[in-house]
Amino acid sequence: MSTPSSALSARPHSRALHQRPSSSLSQRPPSSASLARPVSSASFRPQSRVSRPSSRISRPATRQSTRLGPLCQKLITQLTGLTLENDEENFRIALDFVSRNLEHATATKGGPSSDMATMDKRFHGFLEKSRIQSNDTLAEALQISYRKVKDSAKELTNIDGDIKLAHLPDHLQLLALLSAAPVASTLNHADAYVEAIKHPPEPPPSLTWKDILAEEPFEGQHWEGVYGLPSGSTVEGWEKTSDGSTPSLSPWDDDSNDSDDNDSFPYTEDPPSSPGPVERVSSYGQPNLSLSYHHRRVVEELQARQYWREEWRTDADLSQPFNLGDASTLGPSLSRALGERTTLLINGPEHEKYINEHDAVREVLMCLQGRKNLMITSNSRSPSHMRPASSAPRLVHLTLASQTSILSSFAQLASTMFHIRKFTSVVFSNVFSTSDPPLSSTHLLSHNTRSQTIEAFADAVDSQLQKFDRWCADKEERICRAHAGLGSQLVVSLLGLEKDVRDAFSVTFDLFLAILRELMGYVMQSDNTSDEEVWLLASLSSRMPPAAVTAHLLDACLRSAEEQSSLGDKITAEALTEVFVRSAQPVWAMVGCWVSDGMPVRDTWEASDNQTLDEEFFVEDNELPLMDPDFWADGYVLRTLSDFEAHTGDATALSIPVFLERIADRILETGKAVGLLRVLGIPLLNDADGDVHWPSLTTLIGQHKRDASDPEGLAHLVSDKIAPYYMSSGSQLTQVLTEDCDLSRHITAIEGLYLMTRGDVIGHFADVLFAKMDSQQHWQDFHFLNSAFRDVVDANNATKYIETSLVRLSYRGSKTTVTAQTVKALDGLLVEYAVPFPLAYIFTPRVFSIYGSIFAFLLQIRRAKSVLERILVRGEIGSERHVKHELKVFYAMRGKLSWFINTLLNFLTTHVLYSQLAMFHENFKGAKSLDEMIKIHNDHLDTIQCGCLLHPEVCLFLLLSCWSR
Repeated sequence: MSTPSSALSARPHSRALHQRPSSSLSQRPPSSASLARPVSSASFRPQSRVSRPSSRISRPATRQSTRLGPLCQKLITQLTGLTLENDEENFRIALDFVSRNLEHATATKGGPSSDMATMDKRFHGFLEKSRIQSNDTLAEALQISYRKVKDSAKELTNIDGDIKLAHLPDHLQLLALLSAAPVASTLNHADAYVEAIKHPPEPPPSLTWKDILAEEPFEGQHWEGVYGLPSGSTVEGWEKTSDGSTPSLSPWDDDSNDSDDNDSFPYTEDPPSSPGPVERVSSYGQPNLSLSYHHRRVVEELQARQYWREEWRTDADLSQPFNLGDASTLGPSLSRALGERTTLLINGPEHEKYINEHDAVREVLMCLQGRKNLMITSNSRSPSHMRPASSAPRLVHLTLASQTSILSSFAQLASTMFHIRKFTSVVFSNVFSTSDPPLSSTHLLSHNTRSQTIEAFADAVDSQLQKFDRWCADKEERICRAHAGLGSQLVVSLLGLEKDVRDAFSVTFDLFLAILRELMGYVMQSDNTSDEEVWLLASLSSRMPPAAVTAHLLDACLRSAEEQSSLGDKITAEALTEVFVRSAQPVWAMVGCWVSDGMPVRDTWEASDNQTLDEEFFVEDNELPLMDPDFWADGYVLRTLSDFEAHTGDATALSIPVFLERIADRILETGKAVGLLRVLGIPLLNDADGDVHWPSLTTLIGQHKRDASDPEGLAHLVSDKIAPYYMSSGSQLTQVLTEDCDLSRHITAIEGLYLMTRGDVIGHFADVLFAKMDSQQHWQDFHFLNSAFRDVVDANNATKYIETSLVRLSYRGSKTTVTAQTVKALDGLLVEYAVPFPLAYIFTPRVFSIYGSIFAFLLQIRRAKSVLERILVRGEIGSERHVKHELKVFYAMRGKLSWFINTLLNFLTTHVLYSQLAMFHENFKGAKSLDEMIKIHNDHLDTIQCGCLLHPEVCLFLLLSCWSR
């Protein structure tokens, strides 16, 4: 038998083919498939440039190759679009390539194949992988479906079926190779599949004769076509559609009708089973013509209501002349009159499209929701600027100018909504973006405006947008229901819609946009931002710190809410208040963390564990170590604007929201006190008001039923919430400092040492020191000063008042011989007292510097008094007569100086020191926090410094007074 030559038949025989012995397969008789092979165009195609000689794998055509030929041609056409008609050469090249690969795979058995055992292992791997990835439902769905496939495989016994039992592993392998990683839709489908298997829906109740007879006669689906009625019709409406003749009730008529039906839809009994091929019968019956016409009629009715189609026309008569009593003649008449003047280039009503006003209202509602519509469109140069569309359909009762005027107001509102929607969408996209914001080249002087407060503001504004969208959707639903006759009748108009929008939302969204533009100007430090794209605010870099931007945004919201409330606009005030409360929630949560957990403590030896405050929080971390004496005063402070950040150059401007400004100091003190107690290892008495969790600002306002638009009431409400934390932490810390840290003992020691309240100790030490000075010996020695002081304290049994181990004396002044013997030399005497932690926060280096100056001043007065008391003129000089008169003058001057020194010392010790100390101790006992202790002590020390005439301002005043004289 000879077969048509193919691309493989022209290949020369290889050497292996000549040496190969003939087998039985090479001389087998021709098969029926070979004799019955149809002649195709591919069998007698000419030799192409890629034709190859026949090879050793060339075989006669089989039934499989005969079936693959048309399939290969169809595959090439579907994938490449090549056919014999449009590109015969390339089509045959592709067909030769596909046929060669498929025949080679079939002949050499190189195609992928598998068995059920292998597929069981593979699907078991799929199940394990799904369970490892926590997709248990997907694994269960795969297991159930695979079990069903294996169970149904037992029924694959028909040899003529599409899927044979022997090829089932190959089909499963193909599905496995085509599978991809599960996505969200896969998991949802698996959930629905398992749910349907576990909880199958209940079958619908079967129709019984009792149910049929219980209904009204001739009603219901089961009565259709009965008693001579046409198929698809019932007795309802038969009187309207019948021609007046009554159908016969004769059984012969029924038989004739039945025979007609049988002729139209012939019924054939099932033929006996035979080994011949069985034609596939469609499971769908003959179409119901009346039902199809009904559906077509419904579609046509729907199309007739689609006013946006080009071929749609209004029911109003556009050719009627103008009638003052018919408003629908105004628009066409005016267009017709203007269209007659060719210089105006205005088309007449026959060239314009008119729609109903309720449809125009629906279009405007869609526009306000940010969707595409026919009435309003965006400007090509500025997409954010909306304007009435030039091709907008007309309304018959409005002129072009009036319609444009009405639509312009809606276009302005749509532009506002566009800006706000774009701002919220950009903020949300930045939130979900995983990339960090880019830093500019001057990032040390710039800040990114992305903050939690702006994100909360965008979320709050978006909730108002959703409320507006729901309102528009409800409005449109009522219009549609009224048009369909399902709801109550409505009077719909564009002017009515404008009023409804204004009554429902007032100027809420206009103020939102005004706040955004104001914030944009503040960030960009510009006064003209009316045309700026406000959605760029989410990605701008500015010199204004995030805390200042947060405070400005919250203040703008609260100020706008207060203004609208004072004007009586409750709708706008409530919306702005709601947005303000939700926008202030991040800052309020930061306040809660600060007063509950305290300040984060920086460990210099563990830099990785250091915690930092959020940049938009109004408390700033100056990164001082905990043991620094200035940590309490300068470690954590309220944020201020630097000179280049503040518009006015006022460096004292605080970045604190207005509603927290009054109690910002208390919030700062509370957090520092709580943090210090935690460092000292002392448990804090939590929440004096009994709250377990820090409530949200919305909950707090709702509990106390306060109006958040009132700054005064809101400030009092927040102050009442902070007060228990402030009182609890402050009183506990003062108790710890007083009882556990011996604050009273150290204050007594410092007063006795520097202010010389323990006169016996300092007096004896001064005598030893003055004696050393009078003997003109070297008294500035470090060891002499400290050993002499210890000896004096031990000799007076004053160790329980003053611990000598905490006191160190040294000399920092000039050590020249001339200066060392004068009163001025005592300025260089330095006394240091080592206070333990955390008392060093009260007695800072500045405090000890003031104490040292007071100590030196008092010691100089004592030295002057001692020198005056020791001045005596004796011997021969005192006995001479010519000097007696001069000695009288000398002793008179000595007496006056002694009186002045004694009076001054008495005044300082009595009226300055002791009176001020008594007042200080009384006030210090009533201190309720560490900051209050520090303030009372600093004021006390400044008073003593001024009383001793040592304050710089007092000294400058005295110098000016003396110079003026």
